[in-house]
Amino acid sequence: GTDAIFSSSNVVPPPKVVIPFQGSSMFLSQQMDDDSIPAPSIYYDDRGEIHNIEVNNAHRINILYTKAGYLRSGDLHPNEQCDFIFSGKVKIWTLAEDGSTTITTYGKHEFIKIPIGVPHVFEFTENTVMAEWWEPQGFQAWFYKPYRDIVNQCMAEGDESKNKRKRKGLVVLSPCNDWGAARMILGAAVVGVVGFAWTQHHKP
Repeated sequence: GTDAIFSSSNVVPPPKVVIPFQGSSMFLSQQMDDDSIPAPSIYYDDRGEIHNIEVNNAHRINILYTKAGYLRSGDLHPNEQCDFIFSGKVKIWTLAEDGSTTITTYGKHEFIKIPIGVPHVFEFTENTVMAEWWEPQGFQAWFYKPYRDIVNQCMAEGDESKNKRKRKGLVVLSPCNDWGAARMILGAAVVGVVGFAWTQHHKP
């Protein structure tokens, strides 16, 4: 990926959306970033859940559970994206320099690094639990329209085939909430595992 891709007509900022937020509603910013997504929190929809966690008030890590048959992402970032698969299997599409799509399959205990400015899609072939973070820290994302259109179409087809309403929302966790505290403890345990994987990857 190069900086030139960010000026492509196929690269667009995510649209502003409204999602249920603790009984009310919340606007996500026009350009998704750390400031628009509170931590700790859980975003959920029909695909599964994204647990947004902040470690030492500095490091942002997401823990994702995604059901088989769904897609995620269809975006690109101004920093490297790192992923670690705890369980399951996923195909990752990445845009090559010649405009073609490369598809690589990853499974349990594998580490993935997606370079700066490379559009990508996650295609989940099994129920999957994975972690994602960015280096250097600071989450920002733009949609790569050809990929994002496919992700959105997959969501629409899934809703129609299952004949059900879309499920979507954001829960902001608080230590004073027993349910929230339990999920924070679970998240902290997972972060410990991610930390181990991270340090192993960064060993000299």
